[in-house]
Amino acid sequence: MTSKLRLGILGCGAITRVAHLPAALSHPEVELVAMVDRDRERAQSLAQSRSIRCHISSTTEFDAWELDAVINALPNSLHAATTLQALEHGVHVLCEKPLATTSSDAEACAAMADKCDRILAVGMSRRFVGSHKLMHLLLQESALGSSLGYSCSYGGEFDWKSASGFYFSKSLAGGGVLIDFGVHLLDSLVDWFGPVTRLEYQDDDWGSGVEANAILEVRHSGRYGAVEGKLQLSRTFPLKNLLLVSGTDAEAEISLADLDCVNVHRTIAGEPVKQTMRLEDYPDTSSFCKQLDNFVQSIRGNEKPVVDGWQAAEILRVIENAYANAHRIPEPWSEVGSEIPIAATEVPA
Repeated sequence: MTSKLRLGILGCGAITRVAHLPAALSHPEVELVAMVDRDRERAQSLAQSRSIRCHISSTTEFDAWELDAVINALPNSLHAATTLQALEHGVHVLCEKPLATTSSDAEACAAMADKCDRILAVGMSRRFVGSHKLMHLLLQESALGSSLGYSCSYGGEFDWKSASGFYFSKSLAGGGVLIDFGVHLLDSLVDWFGPVTRLEYQDDDWGSGVEANAILEVRHSGRYGAVEGKLQLSRTFPLKNLLLVSGTDAEAEISLADLDCVNVHRTIAGEPVKQTMRLEDYPDTSSFCKQLDNFVQSIRGNEKPVVDGWQAAEILRVIENAYANAHRIPEPWSEVGSEIPIAATEVPA
């Protein structure tokens, strides 16, 4: 394939507007030929805002448009069915995370990609930030020492400008903060430390709906031995937004405020030292641009997808296990019959 890749984008909501569309328009080997959304006017308006001339539709027409590839940015519940349809039509797919709402559906997508000899990449954009590779380098060099462990807290008030609002429906999203944001963290942690061998999980969905807060205690088994860690996620209140990996010799910190650097804390001659590390000559483009380029180069046979369907299915199995064995985060103030002491106050006469 020497000509430009003929690309369609399925779903014209917030993630397409702020990330996928700018990446597609900036890639020199991509020609955007179609934009699809069930709200055709939304797709039309988005195309007009960027002076794009392409097919605009509320339905996908794989054969009529002669697509080479699609970015699947539809609501979560539509990912698997649409991805399978595209693969069966011989179209390569870059699917937003999560690949599906169940691991069995994700495995079906991965198997279909193998059967059809098509590329299936999954949009775990955190794999393309500088800190992800830096953490691999630190671990490979044993820069943190031994007896590794981690703590991670990410959260804030939910402010994503969702066009469809599917995030708040369990049937459409598959879950809440864990499958939405936690999937990124679990993907990185499994990539660094190996498969999850033990998991304890709590959330606040009260047995229905979607969770806004979640707490996980995790054990991994991989090339660095047993690694244990704790994750706290929230859609309702701010957390530290830090990932801290600790060893016997040093600690490495990744902040949500700057995902392209790692701060290493160690002691030298008795003095605490902080070292800020960045990858030299790392391309100054967004993680979504790097992700799309990996997809394009995989189709051309120059690379392999950084995250494929089988890897995505593994993370979904971890999330399914968490949901299936969930405990409720204690909320004693909400228990029937609970007595919450109220401070006495002076009442003016």
